[in-house]
Amino acid sequence: MVCPVCGKDNVTVTSEQSTSKTGVNGAGCLWDLLYWTLVLCTCGLWLIFGKHKGSGKTKYKYKTVCICQNCGHKWTI
Repeated sequence: MVCPVCGKDNVTVTSEQSTSKTGVNGAGCLWDLLYWTLVLCTCGLWLIFGKHKGSGKTKYKYKTVCICQNCGHKWTI
């Protein structure tokens, strides 16, 4: 592989993270209904524990890039 800027063949090919996205799943309306029922039945004692936050999952996207070791030019494949 040859660098398009300087023409040298001292090129490193690597994979790097381009984007990440975190999706959050809610606790659901059934949990909210149960939570507020317990708050009312225990005269507010459940407010000490806080609400259930749910769960989240992060998705990552990667891209393959080339980096010239002579001039530092970087491009994607």
